Amino acid sequence: MTISIWRYSHLALAVSSFAFILLASLTGIILAFDPIAQKTLPYRVHDFNSITLAESLPALMKTFPEITDISVDQNNFVILNGTNSKGENVSVYVDPRTGSSLGTPVVQNSFFQWVTALHRSLFLKETGRFIIGLTSFLLLLIALSGTLLVIQRQRGVKRFFTKIVRENFAQYYHVVLGRLSLLPIIILALSGTYLSLARFQVFKTQQISHDIDFDAIRSDNKITPNEFPIFKNTLLNDVQRIEFPFSEDPEDYYTLKLNDRELVVNQINGDILSEVQYSQATLFTELNLDLHTGRKSSVWAIILAITTINILFFIYSGFAITLKRRSNRVKNKYKADECRFIILVGSENGNTFLFAKSIFQQVLDAGQKCFIAELNSFETYAKAEHLIVLTATYGLGDAPT
Repeated sequence: MTISIWRYSHLALAVSSFAFILLASLTGIILAFDPIAQKTLPYRVHDFNSITLAESLPALMKTFPEITDISVDQNNFVILNGTNSKGENVSVYVDPRTGSSLGTPVVQNSFFQWVTALHRSLFLKETGRFIIGLTSFLLLLIALSGTLLVIQRQRGVKRFFTKIVRENFAQYYHVVLGRLSLLPIIILALSGTYLSLARFQVFKTQQISHDIDFDAIRSDNKITPNEFPIFKNTLLNDVQRIEFPFSEDPEDYYTLKLNDRELVVNQINGDILSEVQYSQATLFTELNLDLHTGRKSSVWAIILAITTINILFFIYSGFAITLKRRSNRVKNKYKADECRFIILVGSENGNTFLFAKSIFQQVLDAGQKCFIAELNSFETYAKAEHLIVLTATYGLGDAPT
């Protein structure tokens, strides 16, 4: 039984990182339920995706005389900070159509905060973030090496999803679940690696800066905010945050932060004073954060939870497969050049070694010197008189590697 370079790589990567992958998986399973729980809160209004900013502002400005900002979170809940009709400072979830309050924003559960900190940095600050980032990269390499092993086992890419011959529980489900979980695992590993690199500013961080010509700001043709063309053409679904002007001075303005750009809007007539597109790195970071956390979709969050559970199973089954192979190793009492009997074994999963060990022990019990080794380690044996070769195909009739 010769272990290929890919199996060596797969095993070495798993052994060197399993403790951190185990910890990241356990915490990841817990964190996957946070966005799922948030999606069940009753703060998302019907037909949210069709509501424009212009449609929502009249009702909100009527209910809340002074508004500091309005933001839309990843659950499409609308959060307003400002002052109500009683002059009280408020921070509330609101119905953008009616302006009614739906509830008070809640801080993330302290338990989830603790698990998040453990998942991101192991409570080791930047050192922990580096370790977790490296662990994500190693998980990616494990997934890729595992993919190559399956391709090797299935005799080609085209047969990647064909039936697996069941030899034992650990081996069978390690391959079957591995194939099903491959894409989510690669996405998890890639996004985690990218977010770590972004954290350490490997990619250039965009600093938003607006160049506004205040002398050119017009204060004529005053219209109400719900008549601003930019507000009419902007869906709430595309808004991250809108900051309101502090005063009625024409030089104070709306700052509109969308999913792909940031704009400065004249509060008098709705002119766009400045517009800055987010960089590709900024957009890609947001995309990776969405993919890694499942915060935008409860379905994806469930898939991530199932995937991380599977990773825990892969840790168990992978080591079970390795220990089974190692348990079949035989320690020779004599050197090869001393023995009359030579037993050579070709086996993929170690099962053939069970038969070889039985013969090996019987020869020794008969008082003969015997040497057992893998078939691929064949060499010249000086005193050999009897050569016994045991080998078997595996899977779909493949020769052992």
